[in-house]
Amino acid sequence: MKMEKALKKGLLLAASAILMGMTLFAGETKTYPKDGKGDQILGYKNLSNSYGISTSFEGNTVYVNRGGAPLERVFGAGETETEKAEVMKNNKVIINGGVLATNGVWEKDKSIRGGSVYGAAGQATLVSDNEVIIRGNSNVQGNVYGGYSHRGSVINNKVIIEGTPKFGAETVLFGGRGSRNVNLKDGKVAPFDVVTGNTLEVKTKNVVVKDVKNFEKLVFNVAVNQVKSNDKLLVLTNTEGVELQKPEIVKVSGKAQISEEEKEQILKEKNKDINVNIDVILQGKPSKNIKNLKVVLVNAEGGLKLDKLPEDISRTEKGYKYEVKFQQDSKNLYAIINAQLVK
Repeated sequence: MKMEKALKKGLLLAASAILMGMTLFAGETKTYPKDGKGDQILGYKNLSNSYGISTSFEGNTVYVNRGGAPLERVFGAGETETEKAEVMKNNKVIINGGVLATNGVWEKDKSIRGGSVYGAAGQATLVSDNEVIIRGNSNVQGNVYGGYSHRGSVINNKVIIEGTPKFGAETVLFGGRGSRNVNLKDGKVAPFDVVTGNTLEVKTKNVVVKDVKNFEKLVFNVAVNQVKSNDKLLVLTNTEGVELQKPEIVKVSGKAQISEEEKEQILKEKNKDINVNIDVILQGKPSKNIKNLKVVLVNAEGGLKLDKLPEDISRTEKGYKYEVKFQQDSKNLYAIINAQLVK
């Protein structure tokens, strides 16, 4: 009798899995270079050393470790010319080491192009809740995308930087990205949304990239027992200046059959400022009381523009409490941190 009940229960669970789209079996894990080359995806026929997963669009984890040949692109999930997805979510790319080559050429191998990382990438897909973690001494010479969808939405994705990675001179960190030529899809403006819920989390110092785009939230995880006054966490080298609240500017495709008035309205909506939320979290309990520790959250030698300063922070954690106030000049956003140990 017990065996019969257990069998029935197992059959019910299996049937539920089928009805739920086999989500119990969704998701794959691949590791480079241990598992060899990944799938050729997104139709990049000439990218013989791209790496990723195209046989599953949800719940994948892709690791890149040191020791392999430089890669052109890495995808947590990606479409092929024949395999398409409506939704790509909950995929993760973890770059522990190794080299991803630049969009032009990499100085040690002029045949290598690309060098970018995608949490997930599709053509007309909802790309959401994906994560890219770059850490260790990785060398990422291309761009980093929490997600990409040419004509869909790219929302609630996260990019995390930790350790001591090196980035290229032209590297831009994107929360989300789509086509920069806005068109109409089923009567709606596409791509739809490449900003909402996208988060950049900086968990180390001296992160040097050209710019950051299409993030709704910036989180600075400050190791207060290690950083010193005036240490720089995020350094942006864009010589044209940096505006954190500005999305990547788009234009309307000439193929869109709409009036000039409609085009103007679309551009106004798509290029409107982002209400950026900036947060500071202490990385671990302080070893002692901290008074007026001033760190540079964002440095932009080409100029930094913010519409308004972030709101002051006051939090109580286990064993300590802390406050953060913000200051700004023409090139820097500062955090002034005070922390007190409590019983």
